[in-house]
Amino acid sequence: MLAEPIRELIGRVEAAEEESRKSSFGEQILEVNRIIAKAATFYEKVRYLIDYREEHTIRRSAIERILKRRVFMEQQTRVGATLLQELADGQYLQKEEATEELSNDIDNIVWKFLGLIDAVKVNGNISRRLISFAATEIDARLSPLQCTVDESTAEAFYKTMKGHVFVSGVSEEDVNVQLYCAVWRSLLSADNERLSYALWLLYVPEWRKPDLDVAGIAAKLQSVMAHIQYAVGNQLQWQLAPKLKNESIYFHIIRDVMQQHGGGAEQFLNSSSELEQYTREFLAKKYERENERIRSSGIRAVIYLFLTKMAVAVAVEVPYEYFVLGRIHYVPLSINVLFHPLLLFAFTRRVGSLDESNTDAIIKGVNAILYEGKVRTIRVRNTYTRLTFAFGVLYLALIVFVFGALIGILQLLNFNAVSIILFLFFLALVSYFAFRIRHQARRWKVVENRGALALIASVLAIPVVRVGRWLSQTFSSINVFVLIMDFIIETPFKRLLNFSNQFLVYLREKAEEMR
Repeated sequence: MLAEPIRELIGRVEAAEEESRKSSFGEQILEVNRIIAKAATFYEKVRYLIDYREEHTIRRSAIERILKRRVFMEQQTRVGATLLQELADGQYLQKEEATEELSNDIDNIVWKFLGLIDAVKVNGNISRRLISFAATEIDARLSPLQCTVDESTAEAFYKTMKGHVFVSGVSEEDVNVQLYCAVWRSLLSADNERLSYALWLLYVPEWRKPDLDVAGIAAKLQSVMAHIQYAVGNQLQWQLAPKLKNESIYFHIIRDVMQQHGGGAEQFLNSSSELEQYTREFLAKKYERENERIRSSGIRAVIYLFLTKMAVAVAVEVPYEYFVLGRIHYVPLSINVLFHPLLLFAFTRRVGSLDESNTDAIIKGVNAILYEGKVRTIRVRNTYTRLTFAFGVLYLALIVFVFGALIGILQLLNFNAVSIILFLFFLALVSYFAFRIRHQARRWKVVENRGALALIASVLAIPVVRVGRWLSQTFSSINVFVLIMDFIIETPFKRLLNFSNQFLVYLREKAEEMR
């Protein structure tokens, strides 16, 4: 007998499949020219080389970027067809998927959020966040069945863990909200934008109902937005997410089964022998794919980092050395340009393989979730004690030691003050990138066997990685290269592509008239 959250998951996916079968899809409405599509695809690749993002967030990010340009800069409200055209040109969407029904649904989503913006006369920050929600909802509409599987699996994960997580000094309500956030982070690698929309649906469950009360939602919008901002920014979720690692692996497998078998997964999941065979095959293939994926992500990150380092060297380091110090020191400059991309390249080559004990542990955990709803109890100590103060002092000493040792080594290599700052800045970013990329593959390990050297290295890397995380979150919104592309290059370039596409369609029609 399957556990209750799993049965609910299967029921929701069955309903989504039935709805998908009832949906009528009309003929495609787009004309995609091969040359224009190549130009648009090239632009998108360059755009995301200088604005590094996780692969699963790129399409949603592209939708948000298009919406902001079309709605805020060009003051358009009917954007469905043009958005689909840009997505198809950029190879985010197959042209056969772009139908009149889909275009109308996108327009309705945008109008719904614009209506809410007009109803409350909100400031620019909240209106931009609502457009971000619209982008997430449109992305879900492009892949409705996949979206249902993701949301339903996350909901089953949350319900399974609810009541088994305890945090000292934190109310049960706040723990549950942070558990919800941690589930989305650990299972679906949700970024802040995707998580914010999931919380939006949690706080405004009536949003998807046909008889939407916009006035009622507008009355509580400020409060809801404040709750979402607080929940996303709360650090407790980042304490919980690593502790959910094992359960996240189990629900990853359940999610994959739902993707493969849909509503018919119940019979498959009820067979422990079939499920065990499937799990073993899934893990073997998954880890190889993860190694391929981290290599691909690593190459993108290396290119992004190299271009950024070259630009910073030309704009900052070379002028400082030439005009302030009187001459250019080529050895420190070369190290500063080449070291970090090469280090990131080395870190993202391969992360090892799964062993049999790890696979057996995963199979045991999946069976416990499916048939017993059995999970561990997780406790987080969140109160201040004398030991907390002592640990804080030791951690501060570790930070001083690590960065002091790095600065000493750089001074021996004749680095000046500016080059030392730039070296440490990019070392922190590289460490964080490498951690994020490798974490995606290592998350499949429930049995950790770390040697003494690996443990020491990971401890010494903690301060650098944490600084890199802070820098990444702080400076992601002020990427100069992205601002140049979004506000100076993209609008005229996309208008040129749109005009060229329409002109080619016009010429084709004229040619047909001559037959």
